[in-house]
Amino acid sequence: MQVVTNAFSYIIDMGASVMMPIIFTILGLVMGAKFGEALRAGMTFGVGFIGLNAVIGIMSSTITPVAQALVDNLNFPLTTIDVGWAAGSAIAWSTEAVPFVFLAVIITNIIMIALGWTKTMDVDIWNYWHVLFSASAILLVCKGTALAWVFAIGQAVLMMGIIFIVADWTQADCVEVFGLDGISLPHIQSMCNCIVTYPLDKLLGMIPGVKDIHWTSEGIVEKLGLLGEPIMMGFIIGGFLSALSQFTAPEVNVGTAIQQILIVGMNIAAVLVLIPRMVALLMEGLMPISEMTQAFLEKRFPGRELYIGLDAAVATGHPFVISLGLLAIPIILVEAVILPWNTVLPLADLAALPFYVICAVLPNKGNLFRGLIEVIIMCIIYLTFSTYAGTVMTNLAGAANLTVPEGAAQLSNIALGAQWITWFPFMLAKMVCL
Repeated sequence: MQVVTNAFSYIIDMGASVMMPIIFTILGLVMGAKFGEALRAGMTFGVGFIGLNAVIGIMSSTITPVAQALVDNLNFPLTTIDVGWAAGSAIAWSTEAVPFVFLAVIITNIIMIALGWTKTMDVDIWNYWHVLFSASAILLVCKGTALAWVFAIGQAVLMMGIIFIVADWTQADCVEVFGLDGISLPHIQSMCNCIVTYPLDKLLGMIPGVKDIHWTSEGIVEKLGLLGEPIMMGFIIGGFLSALSQFTAPEVNVGTAIQQILIVGMNIAAVLVLIPRMVALLMEGLMPISEMTQAFLEKRFPGRELYIGLDAAVATGHPFVISLGLLAIPIILVEAVILPWNTVLPLADLAALPFYVICAVLPNKGNLFRGLIEVIIMCIIYLTFSTYAGTVMTNLAGAANLTVPEGAAQLSNIALGAQWITWFPFMLAKMVCL
């Protein structure tokens, strides 16, 4: 078993920037492309993915110290520390559930495509960690019994089956809003939240006054001119967050504060300009593969359509995704303090919030006003389930030899709250097993 787990770890550790070019090259060859064409498409996708991750890394390294300073200055009395999605992923990929859940998800996807239950061909294997984590949690609380394995694998199949359907359901909007032609997003932590935001957006569209407010990117640029362009939005939002962190400190050096505000503002401005360009490069590599796939299907299965399922990172090219994610930082910090049941101190995953607000951009076709309202609601859900996940995350971290930071009672992350649907099968398994 350890050999199999190590083999999976070897592949996963190479990362999407290495494995995706290999996957797309093979897929292109299967679809009838020449080797050179398939390799070029795969390599271009990989280069775009590296560029996208590099820019997201700039955002993370810029925003994380700002968020840390804000948290330190305000001295929030919360005892469950958000250690970030990467810690959850590392735990999930290190457990005995990996080979069984991995194969179960792939088989589920193949069967659903064959039966016409989904059009999404999920190649985003790295984010299988979402259901791997919940499977590992079930095995932990149910002590690895045969029934626990049934629940663990069953919930993975059910949750991924649901997200394949959600990915199909939202694909047309992904084309309209993000320009992702032939692509869907079977990413649980980003897309399961559409189950909430689509009905919520419909409700907002019925409220007098609210339904008439349209803060679209085009409308904002038209009304505000230069101030409404992504480069200036990034500078203003980044500068605002930096100012919050600087001027809430017990002692303020005005010169240093202004310096930091300008640095953070420029870095975030760069992020909002560069991410769409990296996504465009990524799409340049992806589109030939997508077109080959559709041509292959049309020739052999007339009328059938297939979407390539990718990481939600490809949706971050829309300026409102990053903008909403940044504006969500003060929102979720305020909610963390005022929600009486919350124990989670948002920290490491604050830089990942753009991934968790995609659901607030899609249903309203990029209406920033409605998106803000939906983000306020979703952040409450994220904190609630992150708090619930704290105990099991801490126990799994102990099994994986991860240490709890000094002063923290438990570990969790916002990512686990964003995959809230996976906790319902966990609750059921816990009731049955115990």
